[in-house]
Amino acid sequence: MKRRFLAAMLASLSLSTQAASGDEWFGRLLPWYQRPCGLQAFAAYGHDNSPEVFRAYEVTKRDPSQCSALFP
Repeated sequence: MKRRFLAAMLASLSLSTQAASGDEWFGRLLPWYQRPCGLQAFAAYGHDNSPEVFRAYEVTKRDPSQCSALFP
């Protein structure tokens, strides 16, 4: 019984980890909470792998006041 419970818990943990992978900037394991310009910018640009978007992300991570200019 304990083994079944443990197996179910491990399977659940594995599924939740896989589901969370869509919540990372550029699919490069940058945590979901590092959304300097909010969820709307993440939804529009978070999976865009272009160098311009990545540079803009790095700039706004240091200076969030640039969000409106770099992520229109």
